[in-house]
Amino acid sequence: MQLKVTSLSAVMGAEISGVDLAHLTDQDFKIIQKAFHDHLVIAVRDQNLSPQDQIAFTSRFGELETQANALYAIPGYPEVLVISNDIKNGRPVGLIDAGDFWHSDSQSRDKPSTATILHSLKNPSQGGDTQFANMYLAYDALPDDVKRRIQNLHGVNASSKLKNKRVTVSKDRPDGDDYYKSALEKPDAIHPIVRTHPETGKKALYASPRFTIGIKELDDSEGQELLDYLFDHQMRAEFRYDHKWKNGDLVMWDNRCLMHCAGGGYKYPDTRLMHRTVIAGDRPV
Repeated sequence: MQLKVTSLSAVMGAEISGVDLAHLTDQDFKIIQKAFHDHLVIAVRDQNLSPQDQIAFTSRFGELETQANALYAIPGYPEVLVISNDIKNGRPVGLIDAGDFWHSDSQSRDKPSTATILHSLKNPSQGGDTQFANMYLAYDALPDDVKRRIQNLHGVNASSKLKNKRVTVSKDRPDGDDYYKSALEKPDAIHPIVRTHPETGKKALYASPRFTIGIKELDDSEGQELLDYLFDHQMRAEFRYDHKWKNGDLVMWDNRCLMHCAGGGYKYPDTRLMHRTVIAGDRPV
């Protein structure tokens, strides 16, 4: 096999083929690492990885982040979260509401994640796309007066959906209400709305409908009006790429400059099954 990198869209995204991530050479890793930095989202096709293989690949990029939903981790592999709508013996196989609103992963933590990796084992017969939005492009397209206004503002980011009027708790998640009630005790994370990427030095919008519930420096009315404007702006079609999954895809994306959202469009007994690992990050600046 020979590793090949092919662009997926003008906005972001690259397909990588001709490589087995379970037996990855240093040379091929460097190519993959560069593709990730260049394209922000990479989809490595036709992978058959054990949880150990996925942990080993993820670790090459940095320390793994602890999973917030430990109940749905693979037994013996607390770093690997199961995402699925399947049910076995009357109980959910995995986390069913993962990614159900636009967000950047771990945005409610003091040190949000660098990147997320999903390995797709089974996809539904229809639906199930993951939508991505490029926050470099979103920031660059803002009017200059808005850039000046938000330059030194900070978003208030909450873990619990019960603190956020823009989202709801999925009725399909059995432990949803209890989980988000317990998350009410977690402190909010305060992050700059304009984030500078630590590797590229480029500026990106860093606020999301899922996590950002206010702006620290503004009263609620003014803050919500500004957030509504920013959220509408972020969703523009010219900033977006929708990934259509294939079985065996391993998809990795940069949470420091992207938002994403699970597209849905499928219902049980049509099922999906994915394994998720996350690379720990630093405090946004």
